[in-house]
Amino acid sequence: MEFFKNRTAVITTNNYSIERTITKECPQGSCSGPGFWNVLYNSLFILELTSRSKAIAFAEDLIIQTIGETVTEAENYTNLDLRKIEEWAQNNKMKFNENKSKIMIITRRKWKEKKDIALYINNKTLPQVKSIKYLGIIFYSKLSFREHVNYIEGKCTKLIFSLAKSAKLTWGLKHKALKKIYTEAILPLLLYGAPVWK
Repeated sequence: MEFFKNRTAVITTNNYSIERTITKECPQGSCSGPGFWNVLYNSLFILELTSRSKAIAFAEDLIIQTIGETVTEAENYTNLDLRKIEEWAQNNKMKFNENKSKIMIITRRKWKEKKDIALYINNKTLPQVKSIKYLGIIFYSKLSFREHVNYIEGKCTKLIFSLAKSAKLTWGLKHKALKKIYTEAILPLLLYGAPVWK
C-alpha cells in the first residue's frame, strides 16, 4: 500500500515546526505497516454511514454489512455508503481494489424478488458470490458452514497424511508425541472460528 505517496510529515514542538516530504513508503508486511494503517483507517470509522450499515475491519480487510427488508433496499443503502467510503479514500489518497472486493447476500429467506445486486467501487460493478472467505472462515450465503467444514477437513487430511509419512520414516511416533501433534496442530484447525458457526 502506498500510504506515504505524495504526503508530508510535520513535527511541531513549542513554537518550532519542521515539515518534510516523505520519500519512503511503508511496504505491505512490514512491522510498522499495521500501526500506520490503523492511524489512517481510524477516520473511516467516524464516517456517518446510513443507519442500516456498519463498517467492520480487521487489519486492512474491510466489510460493509448492510441490513435491508428487501434486496433493492439493501442495494440502495450499500451504494450510498460505498460512495461515502470512496470519497473518504480519495481524500486520504487511497484507492480500494475493486478486483478484490465482492458482494454476498446473506439470508435464509426465499426471496420472491431479484437476487442479483449491483454495487459499485471505482465505477466498476462488484462480482456477486455465494461464499466468501474472511479471516480464515468460509461464510456461505445461506448461513451454512458445510463449505467451511469441507475446507478444514481437507487441510486436516493433508496434515495427517504428512504426519503419517514422517511417523513411518522415523519408525513410528510415540503416543505422547502423536497426542501433542493432535492438540497443537490438528485441534486448532478444527476449532478455529467455531463460535461463529452457532
